[in-house]
Amino acid sequence: MKNIILTGATGFLGRNMVKCLCGHGYTVYAVVRPDSRNTGCLPLCDSLKIVYSPLERLSQHMDEFPRECSAFYHFAWGGVNRSEINDEEIQNNNAALSEKVLGFAADIGCKVFIQAGSRSEYGLINGKYSEDMECDPVVAYGRAKLRFSRFASGFCAANGIQYINPRIFSVYGYDDHPWSLIYTAVNRMLKNEPMDLSLCTQSWNFMDVRDACDLMLTFYEKHHLILPDDNGIFNVATDDIRPLREFINEIRTITHSSSRLNFGAFRQTADSTYSVIPDMTKTYAVFDWRPKVTFDEGIRYMITKLGE
Repeated sequence: MKNIILTGATGFLGRNMVKCLCGHGYTVYAVVRPDSRNTGCLPLCDSLKIVYSPLERLSQHMDEFPRECSAFYHFAWGGVNRSEINDEEIQNNNAALSEKVLGFAADIGCKVFIQAGSRSEYGLINGKYSEDMECDPVVAYGRAKLRFSRFASGFCAANGIQYINPRIFSVYGYDDHPWSLIYTAVNRMLKNEPMDLSLCTQSWNFMDVRDACDLMLTFYEKHHLILPDDNGIFNVATDDIRPLREFINEIRTITHSSSRLNFGAFRQTADSTYSVIPDMTKTYAVFDWRPKVTFDEGIRYMITKLGE
């Protein structure tokens, strides 16, 4: 089967995943809200089928989907901006809707269910994040993601579905949210504008969205390599880990910018000084996968696309 269903298709990760899947010969059924104004961001290809439906009413559109699907990518999740990420009501509603989506996936004959997890599920950790560690999320977003992950793991086991929870760290790309750090830095430095920053001394990690989508596709295509003890949880990041300031300075070098970088202009909160170090040992070993895009290459690609 080559049919894949994807929710959250017009989001940053979703639209890039649609492009990746179509490019690899899959027929993609992209679930889009009826009132969405963002369908123009989706690629033009014959293998893309758009299904306009709210998540809670997917079963009413059953005849618009294939009888069986190879995989179901669940990326839809509202309230990911700073003002709503700690809103319990919004995040709990996300988890409840996701349970309905999972039920629909089972009804349609889904073989593999892949959700867009988050490092927020781990909680606030100053150091290495590994998949077998105890989770203690500190924001409502992370708690809801973790709650749904645990529900989905049990549901999929009971219904013969391979469940995969990729915990995504810091992904960037030219069509990212304009308020994201990397997008903001590239945009301002291309204009030689000053930029106020924190001290940026903590270790960090960034992943080009094309690599992220390639890994997410690999999760499906090599899901037979996953063992029961893996629990379907895999970190999505790279092993390029260094002080955040180094990434910012590299962007300045690549852009040949004269921007004044005001490190320390922002007062840092306690949690913003923590280093985020994803352990990629498990993901690399199980899937025999490595990133293809260096940070330098990713930034140069962003610059090229922003100039078009």
